Amino acid sequence: MNIKNFYLGIYMTNCYLAWDGEKNGYLFDCGGEDLSLIKKFTEEKGINLRYVVLTHGHYDHIGGLKGVEKFFPEAEIFIGEEDGVFLEDWNYNLSHFIDNSFFSYSGKVNLVKEGDHIGDFSVIDTPGHTIGSKCFYHKESKILISGDTLFRRSFGRTDMMTGNTEMLYRSLKKLCLLLPEDTKVFSGHSEVTTIGEEKEFLKGMGII
Repeated sequence: MNIKNFYLGIYMTNCYLAWDGEKNGYLFDCGGEDLSLIKKFTEEKGINLRYVVLTHGHYDHIGGLKGVEKFFPEAEIFIGEEDGVFLEDWNYNLSHFIDNSFFSYSGKVNLVKEGDHIGDFSVIDTPGHTIGSKCFYHKESKILISGDTLFRRSFGRTDMMTGNTEMLYRSLKKLCLLLPEDTKVFSGHSEVTTIGEEKEFLKGMGII
Protein backbone atom coordinates (compact mmCIF):
# COMPACT_ATOMS: atom_id res chain seq x y z
CA MET A 1 0.00 0.00 0.00
CA ASN A 2 1.35 3.41 -1.01
CA ILE A 3 0.53 6.46 1.07
CA LYS A 4 0.94 10.23 0.67
CA ASN A 5 0.05 12.98 3.10
CA PHE A 6 -1.85 16.14 2.15
CA TYR A 7 -2.33 18.96 4.68
CA LEU A 8 -5.88 20.26 4.45
CA GLY A 9 -8.02 22.86 6.18
CA ILE A 10 -7.52 25.53 8.81
CA TYR A 11 -5.67 23.13 11.13
CA MET A 12 -3.54 21.63 8.32
CA THR A 13 -4.91 18.20 9.19
CA ASN A 14 -2.99 15.16 7.98
CA CYS A 15 -5.20 13.71 5.24
CA TYR A 16 -3.80 10.55 3.71
CA LEU A 17 -4.22 9.29 0.18
CA ALA A 18 -3.48 5.57 0.03
CA TRP A 19 -3.54 3.37 -3.05
CA ASP A 20 -2.82 -0.24 -3.87
CA GLY A 21 -1.17 -1.97 -6.83
CA GLU A 22 -4.45 -1.88 -8.73
CA LYS A 23 -4.61 1.93 -8.29
CA ASN A 24 -7.65 1.72 -5.98
CA GLY A 25 -7.52 4.87 -3.85
CA TYR A 26 -8.55 5.71 -0.29
CA LEU A 27 -8.66 9.23 1.19
CA PHE A 28 -8.53 9.17 4.99
CA ASP A 29 -10.11 12.40 6.32
CA CYS A 30 -10.69 15.60 4.36
CA GLY A 31 -10.06 18.71 6.40
CA GLY A 32 -10.76 21.29 3.69
CA GLU A 33 -12.82 21.65 0.53
CA ASP A 34 -9.98 22.47 -1.87
CA LEU A 35 -9.00 19.01 -3.04
CA SER A 36 -7.48 20.22 -6.31
CA LEU A 37 -3.97 19.00 -5.43
CA ILE A 38 -5.32 15.56 -4.59
CA LYS A 39 -7.35 15.53 -7.81
CA LYS A 40 -4.25 16.45 -9.82
CA PHE A 41 -2.17 13.77 -8.09
CA THR A 42 -4.74 11.04 -8.68
CA GLU A 43 -4.97 11.99 -12.34
CA GLU A 44 -1.20 11.95 -12.76
CA LYS A 45 -0.87 8.56 -11.06
CA GLY A 46 -4.00 7.03 -12.58
CA ILE A 47 -5.53 6.44 -9.14
CA ASN A 48 -9.24 5.70 -8.88
CA LEU A 49 -10.33 7.30 -5.60
CA ARG A 50 -13.02 4.88 -4.49
CA TYR A 51 -13.24 5.47 -0.74
CA VAL A 52 -13.29 8.54 1.52
CA VAL A 53 -12.85 7.31 5.08
CA LEU A 54 -13.42 9.56 8.11
CA THR A 55 -11.65 8.66 11.33
CA HIS A 56 -14.15 10.70 13.36
CA GLY A 57 -16.62 13.54 13.02
CA HIS A 58 -14.76 16.71 13.99
CA TYR A 59 -14.85 19.54 11.47
CA ASP A 60 -11.10 19.56 10.83
CA HIS A 61 -11.50 16.00 9.52
CA ILE A 62 -14.82 16.25 7.67
CA GLY A 63 -14.92 19.85 6.43
CA GLY A 64 -13.99 18.83 2.88
CA LEU A 65 -16.95 16.57 2.25
CA LYS A 66 -18.57 19.04 -0.12
CA GLY A 67 -15.26 19.20 -1.96
CA VAL A 68 -15.40 15.42 -2.25
CA GLU A 69 -18.75 15.77 -4.01
CA LYS A 70 -17.17 18.26 -6.43
CA PHE A 71 -13.86 16.55 -7.16
CA PHE A 72 -14.67 12.87 -6.56
CA PRO A 73 -18.44 12.42 -7.01
CA GLU A 74 -18.17 8.65 -7.46
CA ALA A 75 -16.30 8.03 -4.18
CA GLU A 76 -18.11 6.33 -1.30
CA ILE A 77 -17.93 8.01 2.12
CA PHE A 78 -17.53 6.13 5.40
CA ILE A 79 -17.66 7.13 9.09
CA GLY A 80 -18.08 5.31 12.40
CA GLU A 81 -21.73 4.62 13.08
CA GLU A 82 -21.73 6.45 16.43
CA ASP A 83 -20.33 9.63 14.85
CA GLY A 84 -23.00 9.93 12.16
CA VAL A 85 -24.67 12.76 14.09
CA PHE A 86 -21.48 14.83 13.82
CA LEU A 87 -22.02 15.26 10.10
CA GLU A 88 -25.31 17.08 10.54
CA ASP A 89 -24.88 18.90 13.85
CA TRP A 90 -22.34 21.71 14.18
CA ASN A 91 -22.54 21.46 17.97
CA TYR A 92 -20.93 18.05 17.67
CA ASN A 93 -18.53 18.67 14.78
CA LEU A 94 -17.21 21.90 16.35
CA SER A 95 -17.28 23.89 13.11
CA HIS A 96 -18.53 27.01 14.88
CA PHE A 97 -15.72 26.71 17.43
CA ILE A 98 -13.08 26.20 14.74
CA ASP A 99 -14.01 28.87 12.18
CA ASN A 100 -17.42 30.30 13.10
CA SER A 101 -19.20 28.25 10.46
CA PHE A 102 -22.24 26.00 10.86
CA PHE A 103 -21.11 23.01 8.87
CA SER A 104 -23.46 20.16 8.12
CA TYR A 105 -23.44 17.41 5.53
CA SER A 106 -26.48 15.46 4.41
CA GLY A 107 -25.10 13.44 1.50
CA LYS A 108 -24.97 9.65 1.37
CA VAL A 109 -22.64 8.15 3.96
CA ASN A 110 -21.89 4.55 4.95
CA LEU A 111 -21.75 3.87 8.70
CA VAL A 112 -19.14 1.35 9.84
CA LYS A 113 -18.19 -0.57 12.97
CA GLU A 114 -15.47 -2.92 14.13
CA GLY A 115 -15.26 -6.03 11.98
CA ASP A 116 -16.24 -4.19 8.82
CA HIS A 117 -13.83 -3.77 5.94
CA ILE A 118 -13.37 -0.84 3.58
CA GLY A 119 -11.52 -2.30 0.67
CA ASP A 120 -8.42 -3.88 2.20
CA PHE A 121 -8.57 -1.89 5.45
CA SER A 122 -10.20 -3.36 8.56
CA VAL A 123 -12.19 -1.16 10.94
CA ILE A 124 -11.18 -1.00 14.62
CA ASP A 125 -13.44 0.64 17.23
CA THR A 126 -11.38 3.15 19.24
CA PRO A 127 -13.81 5.38 21.17
CA GLY A 128 -12.52 8.09 23.46
CA HIS A 129 -11.62 11.18 21.45
CA THR A 130 -15.18 10.87 20.14
CA ILE A 131 -17.62 8.06 20.80
CA GLY A 132 -17.37 6.88 17.20
CA SER A 133 -13.65 7.26 16.56
CA LYS A 134 -12.27 4.46 14.38
CA CYS A 135 -8.82 3.35 13.31
CA PHE A 136 -8.17 1.60 10.03
CA TYR A 137 -5.58 -1.16 9.65
CA HIS A 138 -3.98 -2.58 6.53
CA LYS A 139 -2.56 -5.90 7.67
CA GLU A 140 -0.35 -6.67 4.68
CA SER A 141 1.42 -3.30 4.81
CA LYS A 142 1.25 -2.95 8.63
CA ILE A 143 -0.26 0.52 8.32
CA LEU A 144 -2.65 2.06 10.87
CA ILE A 145 -4.59 5.24 10.19
CA SER A 146 -5.29 6.46 13.72
CA GLY A 147 -6.98 9.85 13.30
CA ASP A 148 -6.92 11.69 16.63
CA THR A 149 -6.86 8.58 18.79
CA LEU A 150 -3.09 8.08 18.84
CA PHE A 151 -0.37 10.61 17.98
CA ARG A 152 3.39 10.41 18.17
CA ARG A 153 4.15 10.67 21.88
CA SER A 154 0.60 11.79 22.59
CA PHE A 155 -3.08 10.96 22.18
CA GLY A 156 -6.41 12.64 21.57
CA ARG A 157 -8.13 15.06 23.93
CA THR A 158 -11.35 13.98 25.60
CA ASP A 159 -12.91 17.24 26.81
CA MET A 160 -15.26 17.74 23.86
CA MET A 161 -18.70 16.30 23.14
CA THR A 162 -18.82 12.49 23.55
CA GLY A 163 -15.16 12.38 24.60
CA ASN A 164 -14.27 9.99 27.41
CA THR A 165 -10.82 9.55 28.95
CA GLU A 166 -11.42 6.05 30.31
CA MET A 167 -12.64 4.88 26.91
CA LEU A 168 -9.63 6.43 25.19
CA TYR A 169 -7.18 4.70 27.53
CA ARG A 170 -8.89 1.37 26.81
CA SER A 171 -8.64 2.06 23.09
CA LEU A 172 -4.95 2.90 23.31
CA LYS A 173 -4.26 -0.28 25.24
CA LYS A 174 -6.29 -2.25 22.73
CA LEU A 175 -4.23 -0.98 19.79
CA CYS A 176 -0.95 -1.77 21.55
CA LEU A 177 -2.03 -5.31 22.38
CA LEU A 178 -3.71 -6.01 19.04
CA LEU A 179 -1.16 -4.79 16.49
CA PRO A 180 2.47 -5.70 15.72
CA GLU A 181 5.02 -3.31 17.19
CA ASP A 182 6.41 -2.47 13.75
CA THR A 183 3.03 -1.18 12.57
CA LYS A 184 3.42 2.34 11.17
CA VAL A 185 0.94 4.79 12.67
CA PHE A 186 -0.35 7.69 10.57
CA SER A 187 -2.18 10.16 12.82
CA GLY A 188 -4.30 13.23 12.27
CA HIS A 189 -1.85 15.81 13.61
CA SER A 190 1.65 14.44 14.16
CA GLU A 191 4.59 12.72 12.55
CA VAL A 192 4.54 9.05 11.61
CA THR A 193 5.33 6.73 14.50
CA THR A 194 5.07 3.02 15.32
CA ILE A 195 2.99 0.98 17.71
CA GLY A 196 6.19 -0.17 19.44
CA GLU A 197 7.36 3.40 20.07
CA GLU A 198 3.98 4.47 21.41
CA LYS A 199 3.64 1.32 23.50
CA GLU A 200 6.75 2.33 25.42
CA PHE A 201 5.46 5.90 25.76
CA LEU A 202 2.09 4.75 27.06
CA LYS A 203 3.75 2.36 29.50
CA GLY A 204 5.73 5.29 30.85
CA MET A 205 2.48 7.21 31.26
CA GLY A 206 0.96 4.32 33.20
CA ILE A 207 -1.81 3.91 30.63
CA ILE A 208 -0.90 0.35 29.70
